[in-house]
Amino acid sequence: MRIGIGLNLLAPDNGGVTNYVLTLLRHWPEYAPEHPMVLFSFAHNESLLSTLPPESRRHEIRLQTQEEALQHFDKIDVYFCPFGTLWPRPVRKPSVLTFHDMQERFYPEFFTTKEHEERFFHYDWSLRMADAVIAISEFTREMAVQITGVPRRKFRVVHHVPDALPAPERPASDHAALESRPFVFYPANFWRHKNHRALLEAMGRVRQQGTDVHLVCTGSRLGREAEWQSLVDQFGVADRVLHLGKVRREEISWLFQHARGLIFPSLFEGFGIPLLEAMQTNCPIACGHNTSQPDVAREAALYFDAARPESIAAAIVRLAEDGALRERLVAAGQTRLQDFTVRKLIDGHLAAFALARRRHNPLRAWYNERILLPRSLQMRTQLTERESQVAAALLATRAKIPMSYERI
Repeated sequence: MRIGIGLNLLAPDNGGVTNYVLTLLRHWPEYAPEHPMVLFSFAHNESLLSTLPPESRRHEIRLQTQEEALQHFDKIDVYFCPFGTLWPRPVRKPSVLTFHDMQERFYPEFFTTKEHEERFFHYDWSLRMADAVIAISEFTREMAVQITGVPRRKFRVVHHVPDALPAPERPASDHAALESRPFVFYPANFWRHKNHRALLEAMGRVRQQGTDVHLVCTGSRLGREAEWQSLVDQFGVADRVLHLGKVRREEISWLFQHARGLIFPSLFEGFGIPLLEAMQTNCPIACGHNTSQPDVAREAALYFDAARPESIAAAIVRLAEDGALRERLVAAGQTRLQDFTVRKLIDGHLAAFALARRRHNPLRAWYNERILLPRSLQMRTQLTERESQVAAALLATRAKIPMSYERI
């Protein structure tokens, strides 16, 4: 079986999705050499693809547009789109989509009208036209099934795995928080759902309580540096917060290994790769009891209400001061990490590709082209009342974590 993989959206600022794809490509030749991946690549991918071993790029076709992939379908058995959308679509080959999230159904205020239109057009109809769908968590599968009505039998849940972190190197900063004082760590781009505002407000509360702990953040501020600085000033935490921007993987490794813990106040996660990276580096975790995070971390996290700065603040204080808690979380993380292996990642993808080949047939292709494609061109920009109700119910369900989990 030869798998063509579309890489148009492979870019440095694509967060955990980029790490997922690079990890898959890096390990694929070792675990599934009899099923080669044909890379449909683009010039803008080169900086990232150059980090892969040569064997991962043995079968590569450089394209100018995504639609050019259709000209090479005689070279593949399955068409695979790992970035959440199937494009071009529909296609007359077994097709597989990795689905990551529908954040716009849960937090529509974080998106523009144009972004809503694009997401409705691409996400809903990609899910309906793909022959099989890889969901990155149980939560992601349930949102897709319940919101779009796509049958559950089309899905295979395949969790991410942490890519190996390199040997640690201290970040190039002389800030006192890095070595002389304890700090908690948050690696995340300055997207709205990452909830930095509530985190900075929580740090203001921690400061007022007199707890001596700093916050170190990494990731892109997305051109919103003035907004970031305004929040830091508003909550009076300029002497407690350090933002290092985008840093190298070696520096990420150092920060995980030297932090009192990972503080992860995200409001919405399809998966949450930093949770696994923390487990991998023996870094205790505190995260919100929402969306996919309890699915991923289970007993290996201290859970708080990410919508309440006072709850985030309480979690930071516990991470900073409770050594016994940190030891329990690290031990639980080592146990939980055993469920996330490269072998399971590869086998899960192979199972989805095989499912797509079984499901694909001329009648399904005809239905996609003649029925679903025309329907997909009827654009919309607003959530339906039903979608809002389903999203609210899913959030409420995910907030109910077992009593055995550590919580604020």
